[in-house]
Amino acid sequence: MRRTPPVAVQLQAQPAVQGLVALIATLACGGPAAAAIGHQPLAWPLMLAAPLAAVWAWRAASVLPRRLRWDGQAWWLAEPGRSDEAEVQLAVLIDLDTWLLLRASPGPRWLPLSRRQQRAQWTALRATLFSAPQAPQ
Repeated sequence: MRRTPPVAVQLQAQPAVQGLVALIATLACGGPAAAAIGHQPLAWPLMLAAPLAAVWAWRAASVLPRRLRWDGQAWWLAEPGRSDEAEVQLAVLIDLDTWLLLRASPGPRWLPLSRRQQRAQWTALRATLFSAPQAPQ
């Protein structure tokens, strides 16, 4: 059986993903608030929660710069500002061909990756993600 070659990628901020998450949070908060205002006009202060939800979601969806590396036997994740790496188990949660959402355990840590940011390593990364042996969980 052939071994998968080593691959390393740098995770970077993805403002489009952050914006989408913020939009979803705003709609999720603003919809019920608008319904409440429709029934009780004095409930208008509930609409102030929508911008707060957007800011919270934007910050929660931010991606810290990290390095994800496959050494041929295990996945390693380097946290920002630290020189050591932690071994992680990866699960592909969403695969849109040009964009991936991975869950790294233990944690969980959510790792969004896009082909636009990983041009040189994208094919090797996807091949490794789907062909590397998975450790028992």
